[in-house]
Amino acid sequence: MRTKAVTCALALLLAGSAMAQVDRNAFRERQQQMREQFVQQRNQARRQYADERRKAEEEYAAFRRKANEDYAAAMRQAWEKMTVSPAETRPSEPKPPQPPKAVPDRMPQSIPLPQSEVVLPPSPVAPVPMPPIPEPEPSAPALQLQFYGTACSMHAEPADLRFKLPSIDERTLSETWQKLSLEKYDGILHDCIAQRETLQLSDWGYLRLLGDASQRLLGDGSDEAVLLQMYLMAQSGYRVRIARVGGHLVLLVPFNCNVYNYSFTVIDGIRHYLLTQEKVQSLDVCNVKFPREQVANLLMGNLPDLKGTVRRRTLQAESFGTMKATVEVEQGLIDYLDDYPRFEWEDYARAGLSAGVKKSLYPVLRSQLEGKSARKAATMLLDFVQTAFEYQTDEEQFGYERPLFADESIFYPYNDCEDRSIFYSILVRDLLGLDVMLVHWPGHLATAVHFPEEVEGDYYTVDGQRYTICDPTYIGAGIGETMPMYQDVSAKLVKIGK
Repeated sequence: MRTKAVTCALALLLAGSAMAQVDRNAFRERQQQMREQFVQQRNQARRQYADERRKAEEEYAAFRRKANEDYAAAMRQAWEKMTVSPAETRPSEPKPPQPPKAVPDRMPQSIPLPQSEVVLPPSPVAPVPMPPIPEPEPSAPALQLQFYGTACSMHAEPADLRFKLPSIDERTLSETWQKLSLEKYDGILHDCIAQRETLQLSDWGYLRLLGDASQRLLGDGSDEAVLLQMYLMAQSGYRVRIARVGGHLVLLVPFNCNVYNYSFTVIDGIRHYLLTQEKVQSLDVCNVKFPREQVANLLMGNLPDLKGTVRRRTLQAESFGTMKATVEVEQGLIDYLDDYPRFEWEDYARAGLSAGVKKSLYPVLRSQLEGKSARKAATMLLDFVQTAFEYQTDEEQFGYERPLFADESIFYPYNDCEDRSIFYSILVRDLLGLDVMLVHWPGHLATAVHFPEEVEGDYYTVDGQRYTICDPTYIGAGIGETMPMYQDVSAKLVKIGK
């Protein structure tokens, strides 16, 4: 019996082993089938993407050919005399020569503050979408340029792309536009678009890059460079006009907001700014629309990645001495921001800080704020901005009114109330995730923060939510303390958001 039982057990074991082997083989076959199916689906998806991309490029190429033919024909007759309005300068408001100091240990009271209006943040405006330009044939980069301290290489053979304008009359410009429409200029356009993505440039930065590349090819300030830049801008989808003044060519570019320090002419109800500082009263404008053209957006969602000489500065709070960091700012970025058109100060806060500054500053601040309540953390950041910077008005430091981007507040030796409020609003949004507003009184700018917990202090009420005053220029003042001179003055509130 025992022998029979052992024999049965062995038979069952062998049968089970055989079945297991069959199951393993079936599993391997199923795995192989799934791999093959995945490879087929992936290859099919790649072919479909390539087909769609090729189709989009062909459709856009056909669109461009027709658009450029029509544009060149219209250039022969669409010129008209237009007057130029002088550049507007930023209004200057008197500011205190020195920041006032708060009374020590003052207990804030919850006082509602008067307000005149509430300005909502602008609707997000996407940058002009880049067209599907075919990638150039692989070759060694032949065109080298320095864009605000950052090396840029482009697959453009200068000898093949250079041209000369015998005159700037309508016929010559029309014929030259047709030559520019040849495919050999697509390479530099493709590479400029690629550099835009790499450097994270705004519309303005991209237009400057096109200008630098054009001048590198054809000479600084030459009519040929102006015409090439205009051609590249139009092919990129931007609204742009070309004009003659004083025997040379200039560009006219509209933006999504009014800017200071550039003269302009109004075309179709839209301000078009002269990308030159020369003073002119009138010009002959070629007012031809390129299909699908869009107005350039000046707002920056983030600062570009530009290099150069590194400037280091140590920032330290007085009351919270452990909040100390050595911060690095790139000279290339500062030069770029110095050239940036001047627009409304509230939009400077939306640009934020550069990645390099965040890398050197934010870990230090986060380590000090960890575990603190929102009120305590906001108080520590307030003291940091109040005391880590030296105060001086724009007129004293620069000789004219100009807001600073946050990186510029670190680079330049001084800043004033609007610069500190911009800086503080960025820290509160990035590090605390709190909703913040800018508070504008005549001659002064502060901030107000919406806290998740009950906070004592002077406040505004907007959409049923309390925003407590936080003034980075009122030295020694805590959360909820308003400068006495502004407690009864109505303020303009600008919502920045989180």
